[in-house]
Amino acid sequence: MGTLIILKILREILWIYIWVTVINIILYGLPIPKIIRKCKHKEYMIDADNRFEYQQGSECSGYSTAFVLRHLGIDIDGLSAYRQIPVKLWRGSVPGIGIIYLCLKYKVKVLLRIGNIEALKDSVSKGVPVVVFTRTVVGSRWLHYITVVGFDEEYIYTADSLKEQKNSEDKLYNRRIPISDFKKIWQTSKIYQPLMFNLFFEMKK
Repeated sequence: MGTLIILKILREILWIYIWVTVINIILYGLPIPKIIRKCKHKEYMIDADNRFEYQQGSECSGYSTAFVLRHLGIDIDGLSAYRQIPVKLWRGSVPGIGIIYLCLKYKVKVLLRIGNIEALKDSVSKGVPVVVFTRTVVGSRWLHYITVVGFDEEYIYTADSLKEQKNSEDKLYNRRIPISDFKKIWQTSKIYQPLMFNLFFEMKK
């Protein structure tokens, strides 16, 4: 009898896990795997006129996507972009489907990817900034969208809309992150969100 109760509890837990996973796929999209053994570029920097903007609340989704949209010729600021996203969760955070909606509204093609650091480098080396889903810093539980604009063998270079994360005055990026640290903040998955790690968005017109 005890075994049957345990099996029933396990079955219920499995169903809950499945439903939570389905809900996460609906909210964030089903990522398309991209794994590359070695990016052909050792270093790469997107050299294009753009501007850094800094969020006041939880609008990183809008600010990071707006940076890419401006690169693609769409003049939009981060706050306006954020206000156009219809899907918002707790404290104004935005799931991946919100970014996808915003891109499609402006007729920008977007793919949600899951991959390794070499795949991310390959995407950046195509010449369009890449929005990445991370934690704010190593050890933080807060999730954050940033825009990757370059890399070399030591660092990932980003446009970050959190002013406190700014650590560079370079005109092309405002935050550089050691690759070892970047890999840690890129691990955003939880036990009930198995697909929420190494996520990034490829965009193009």
